[in-house]
Amino acid sequence: MYSGIDRLVSAYRDKVEPRMRDLPVYNAALEVEAVDFEPYEGRLCGVLVTPWCVNLVLLPGEDDDWSWLAPGTRIRVAFPAGEYPCLLSAPEGMLPHLSLPLFTTVQDFADQDTARRVAREVLRQLYQDTRHPAPVDPVDNELDKSGLQQPLSRRRLLHGWLASKEGGA
Repeated sequence: MYSGIDRLVSAYRDKVEPRMRDLPVYNAALEVEAVDFEPYEGRLCGVLVTPWCVNLVLLPGEDDDWSWLAPGTRIRVAFPAGEYPCLLSAPEGMLPHLSLPLFTTVQDFADQDTARRVAREVLRQLYQDTRHPAPVDPVDNELDKSGLQQPLSRRRLLHGWLASKEGGA
């Protein structure tokens, strides 16, 4: 694993997680894990799974100088599936990084393996070139909505997917 990823995981596990343990959003079935970080356009990109959230994370490349930007600054990042506004995060003592919340609650994840599988599927969708104008949401692009009687949210879709995996896998 790259040292930047090791530093990120260690910082979230050692500095942030102890402060999150007593919050109602904390899911004790999960742990801090970097999932499938790979180089993407000069940066390392992957998913950070934690017991309180799941985020897409980009670590700075050699040409990135984010020191002059304030934490919370939005930087748009283009992927084959679309362009997404990522937030600059620079928590105390951590490597500055860009993050995009994928799941702000992880209560529906039964275990680490489920969170890891969902993270990999999100990355697969993100890197998929749709060859037509990109939707706002790569998950939304794959849905056939013609028979729906009401709008289907990402949360409802994944909740149903997770339930089917738990019952059938």
